[in-house]
Amino acid sequence: MKLIFKLLLCFSAVTGVILLTGCGIFGGGPEEYPADISIFKLQERMQRATDPDRKFADANTYVQKQMLEVKKTFGDPVQSIVEIKFKRPDMFKMTILRDNQQVNSVIFNGKQAWSINYSRKTVTPIEGLQFETFKFIFAMGRPGVSYTQIFKNVKLSQVRLDELEYYKMVCTPNVSGLEPYIIYVGKNNFLPKKLETVEQINGENAKYTAVMDSYAMYEGVMIAKESTTILNGLKQNYKVIYYKLNAPIDDSEFTPPQFN
Repeated sequence: MKLIFKLLLCFSAVTGVILLTGCGIFGGGPEEYPADISIFKLQERMQRATDPDRKFADANTYVQKQMLEVKKTFGDPVQSIVEIKFKRPDMFKMTILRDNQQVNSVIFNGKQAWSINYSRKTVTPIEGLQFETFKFIFAMGRPGVSYTQIFKNVKLSQVRLDELEYYKMVCTPNVSGLEPYIIYVGKNNFLPKKLETVEQINGENAKYTAVMDSYAMYEGVMIAKESTTILNGLKQNYKVIYYKLNAPIDDSEFTPPQFN
């Protein structure tokens, strides 16, 4: 579960439209008050800010790659490539590569999901609550979906953090046992800025936060160019190195490998 959860957190950090990331960079308790906008109007303005021509929403496929750097207390940082592939209607594949070699993948073909360890040559079916969690998190990266479609409930308010105004969404997943996702969106630019959640890894609570350091336009889509995530104190830096909409992807990409 620990490996799968880390992979899915990577996925939520790199998809970049529905669930762009941020982190606990703000000091002190926020001043919170009623929002001056409805959740539906906010979603509309966020869509204009991130996908003005609906190129992402209408895409049949996409491929995204990011450089992932994990800094250690001792020694040099460890660098990996995180690659995500999506193909309609509902197929996803995320792969971690190191030194141009596949390390781990998670694959979802729309009905079944697997975790692959290439060094051990193992394919493990993802089932039960893990499967429901997996399916829910991948839904966040599906083109054209909105918060009110993928979350059971979204509570909207407005906050002031370090003299800046944000909309705060407390999003309750439709999967029993998952903690809410708290998402902050800039009031002036309607770009997601901050995400916080808590999950259990091996029976212990794991706090996940991330900071979105910069945005850039790729293929007509505004996504997080650089971001930083923190999982239980482990800091990870991401930088987009490739993004392509409607890239040719064969269905075989979403079938688990058969090892000898």
